[in-house]
Formats: sequence, C-alpha cells, structure tokens
Amino acid sequence: MKAQVAPILLFSASIHCLGFNFAYESLQLTNDHILDFTAIQFGNASSAPKTYQGPRCKYQPGDPSWPSTSEWASLNASLNGHLLKPEPPGSACYPGPKYDADTCAFLVGPARATRFFLDDPLTSLVTWGEGATCLPMLNTTGRTCAQGGFPVYVVNASSVRDIQTAVNFARNRDIRLVIKNTGHDFIAKSTGRGSLSIWTHFLKGMEFLANYSTGEYVGAAARVSAGIEAWEAYNAMAIAGNFTVVVPLDPSVGYGGGWTLGGGHGPLASLYGLGADQVLSMNIVTAEGRFVTADLNQNRDLFFALRGGGGGTFGIVTSMMVKAWPKRTDISGVTYYFTTGPGQSTMSDSRGYPAVPPIHIPDPEVFWRAYRIYLTFADEIVNAGGFGFGDVTPQGPAGTTTYLFASTITIPGMSASSTKKFLDPLFSSYRAAGINLSTPDPATVLYAQRGAGVTPNSFPGASSDRLLITRLLPRRLWANNASEQLAAVAEVNRASAELGYRVTTRAYAPTAAAAGYPGDGAVNPAMRDMVVHCVTVKREAVDVLAPRELLVEHARLSARVDELRRLTPGGGAYFNEADRLEPGFQQSFWGKHYDRLLAVKRAVDPWGLFWVPTGVGSEDWEVVKAEGEMPTQDGPLCRIGGV
Repeated sequence: MKAQVAPILLFSASIHCLGFNFAYESLQLTNDHILDFTAIQFGNASSAPKTYQGPRCKYQPGDPSWPSTSEWASLNASLNGHLLKPEPPGSACYPGPKYDADTCAFLVGPARATRFFLDDPLTSLVTWGEGATCLPMLNTTGRTCAQGGFPVYVVNASSVRDIQTAVNFARNRDIRLVIKNTGHDFIAKSTGRGSLSIWTHFLKGMEFLANYSTGEYVGAAARVSAGIEAWEAYNAMAIAGNFTVVVPLDPSVGYGGGWTLGGGHGPLASLYGLGADQVLSMNIVTAEGRFVTADLNQNRDLFFALRGGGGGTFGIVTSMMVKAWPKRTDISGVTYYFTTGPGQSTMSDSRGYPAVPPIHIPDPEVFWRAYRIYLTFADEIVNAGGFGFGDVTPQGPAGTTTYLFASTITIPGMSASSTKKFLDPLFSSYRAAGINLSTPDPATVLYAQRGAGVTPNSFPGASSDRLLITRLLPRRLWANNASEQLAAVAEVNRASAELGYRVTTRAYAPTAAAAGYPGDGAVNPAMRDMVVHCVTVKREAVDVLAPRELLVEHARLSARVDELRRLTPGGGAYFNEADRLEPGFQQSFWGKHYDRLLAVKRAVDPWGLFWVPTGVGSEDWEVVKAEGEMPTQDGPLCRIGGV
C-alpha cells in the first residue's frame, strides 16, 4: 500500500537552491499529462465567476453526473495506479462477503497496539464524526456496515503530480475533496461521504539545515514533509543530537499537516510558540491545481492564512520550512496525583517522569481547594516557559465524589534542582491546604525521545474519540483583582466533574514574543493572551449513539461549557480541538483575523473545493442531515441557500 516516498534525511550544511524541498515535489503535472484527459486540466481562480456557479450539492455516487467507471480508470492511469477504493476496515466484522472472524478479532484487539489504523487510508480516529457507519465490533447485532461518511476513493499520494491531478479532477467534476494524513482529527475533517480523499501520509522526509536565511531570519532550519509525524521528528532530532524543532506532544499526530496549519500546541509552546509560529515557508497545491511557494516574499496572503487558519481549507501543503534551534533540549518535570478515592500505587501515564504515589484526600473540599491552587499557579508555569497538565477525572458515575487529579509540570531548559526550587511554592501551598506532600524531586528527560509512533490514542474508540469542547482562559483571570473570576472558573469545572465530565487543563502561553519571527500569522489572537487551555470531555464513547441521541449529549455538554464562555467574554477556542457546533466559530477560532481569512479563502478557492466543518468559509456549505441529528460527515455536502 505504501507509495514511493522520500527518505528522512538528517543534516545539511546549507540550503540547496531548489524550488522544492523533496524529490517528490519535482514530479509535477504538466500540460502534456492532460492532453488526453481534460478532466484534470488546471483551474484559474482569477477568471472563475465571483459567485459560485456549480451544482448545489457535490456529486455523490448514483448521481447522473457522478464520474463513470471509465473516468475513474482514466484518473487511476493518470495517477500511475495510486487510486485506491478501500473498504472500511470494520467490514470484516459484519455478515457479507467481507466478513472474516480472525480479521475482526485483530481489529478490536491486537491492532490497537500497532500502527494499523494510523496507516489505513480510510480510518479517522474519531469515529462518531464520520458517522460511525462501520464500527469494528465483535457483536454487530442490530448494526450495519456502510461506506457512509468514509471517502469512496483515496489517492495514495507519492508526488505533487498525484495531488495536482486529484485536485483538478475533484474541482472539474464537482466532487467533494478531503485531505487526510494520520486521521488524528476531533471532528473528522478528513472524511466525507461520496468524497475523493488525498492521502499525504506516506510523503516522508525531514532534513536539518545548519545555515538558512530568509528575510530577517538567519539560523538553523528544517525541511519537513507533509506526512511526517511527531515520532518521526523526535527520532530525527534524537539521531542528529544537536537540533530542536517544535512538534506535537502525541507521537502519532501529523506534524507536517493539520497540526501546524491549525496552530499546533506542544511542550515548547510557552518557550518558542506554536507549530504555526515556526513556519518560514510552505509549498502547497492550490485549488487551481498549481504548485506554489508561500512565504513573506510571495503569496503573502496565503502564507498568512496557512499559519493558523486551519488545515484542509486553503490548499494542500506538501512540505514546509521551519525554524530550528542548533542544540539539544532537555525538559525537567514532575508527575503527581491526588485522589478522593482508594489510593493507587501506580499510574499508567507519567509522561516520562517518575510519578509520586497518589495522595489520598478524604475530604472533597480539600481536593477542590488543591485544584484551585494548581489553577492559580498556572501562570507561573507558563511565565517560566513551561507546560502544565492538570486533569480531573471522575472515578465513578455522575453524582459521586470520587475524583482523580493528575498533573505533570514540565519546564524546558531548566535543571532538575532549579525546577524543584521553582515548584516549592506550589507544593508549600498544597501543604498549607492540608495535603501532606513534599516537593517531588524532578527528573530531566530528553525532549526528543525516540519511539515507534504507537500511542494509547492510535485507534478508533480511544480516549480521543469523545465529545469535547475547548475554551482558552485569558490571562486577565490571573490578575491580582481577578481572583474571584478564577475561583468561579474552578467552580464551573467542579460542577462539570460532579456531572461526570472529565475536565483537562493545559497550561501554556504562546505569546507573540514567544512566537517571534515571522509573526503576522492567522493564529487565534486569544491564544496570544491565554494561560490555560481547558477542555471538557464526555468520558463515555459516543460512536454507538444514534445521531439524535448524540445531539442530545452534545447539548448537555455545551450547557456546561456555556458557563465558561460567559466567564470569558471575547475569549476563544482552539480549532484543532474543536466543538463541531462551536457557537460563533468565526470569532472563537480566529477573532479579528476572520474577515481577512475569508477574503483569502474566496480569492484562492472560488469553487469551494476545500471544505472542512467549522473551517474558514464553511458557513457557505453544509453536510445535509435529518433535522434534529448531530451533523456528521455521513451526508451530501451542499451549498447553503442553493446555487
């Protein structure tokens, strides 16, 4: 299944004078390739109608205008055989010609500890967003398997030419187009019923450059391909030994794709900014099918939009040039736990730091007092360039008073002894609150730890496959005169936990100063003024729910987060961890940048080719679902208000 890819390279003394970063980018579509197949001819945004003139709905299988079998065969020939028509993996669990008991047992068991789902051309790790139309289950009684919200065809891209060919075909034939890398996607932007998918997963390449200059930037850099995942970047840094780049925390997240385009937070966010802040240039295929470079010297509006404006919206990134630091980065930190339930001797996730045994707190009031202490200390963490986790998980059904608080605090570039001194005030406050806990001895670990790209979130139905809503908590909550407001936030989170929701906090602050050059990106302004990224999560899997039940569960969750929204007027939310029904998403995700982003979108993509839920310009289209159902990707994509 793997397409031919570029190797992961490690080091180069200086940048090569090329118009592309990797060999696969030199293979481009030319007019000679389209002489016998005009369905893949290029578009021209400047001459396209200013108002949309296409069909109301993107064509679906069975429509009279759906491409014929011979047209798909011609497309496959133009793609050198890289066109796939895959079945949902879960089809092995359902009665019919694809049923295979052994394969089904593998899917619901051992496959979860492998890269099977990450390397599958269809799988989205958030199954409810696709429509949960073919769940891998041992007992499928009462359920069916259908293609549903999964793409019909997938282009296993091995070159820019493959991407250009697919873009042109989808645009010219009015077919829905989606883009997929790993499938890490909280609202299934990489799926779509009746769609053609461009799969960039196997475009692999990474190269460190000791000397690179562009505009005012002079320093180290790295070339990164579209298919590179965080674990591959960590491995490359570990082998090189003397370079650091900003990458996702979860090893299996697609670093070269949507993570960067939507913002991209990680362990170094308070120190160096977001993933989008690192970009010096991007190579992309536009909605016209053209291969262009966007940076501060050319295609500047597109360069602005791609750095935080959201993946799947403005074009398909094939590679990018990012800032690097010519040094190894170490991170010191601690992991500790509080629980109101029975004591536990070990915990499964300490993020690489020796975990202090969980402290049992019999009195729930003391537990929540400790939670408020952590929240109060969050601004100290981010001001030190750190990243903090502080997660409350109910340990029983709603209405119980058994909770677990799990926290990891990391400080890049700080020694273990300095980190302990830094944390002393926090743990002194805990002790003053009645918790017998000495300041733990921090450990120091490598930022770039080698791995194999398999994590607890690497399969459908994992902890990421949940309903969630995010809110960015602004710095003003931590001002001297705003302690009551912060206490009110803590009370809202407590009430959510008491109703059975998990409440996570990520303390990081990607300020404009941390972001540095080149600045002027489309990152949500609320992220420049935040201290905590708060996420409220329904712990139970929802992919087994009917769409109407799913909408009811969403309404309950949204009612909880509405209280946080009221406490943070003018605040925002994080696009990469989005609520499918985020109210006023234009303001929540992009604030003052939205009008400019929308203008760029309509200029570069007048056909509405690139569409993702809650993305820039998404208000012009909708996935048609029955009234009263949660909007998933299992439905035709149609223009709102007709043609």
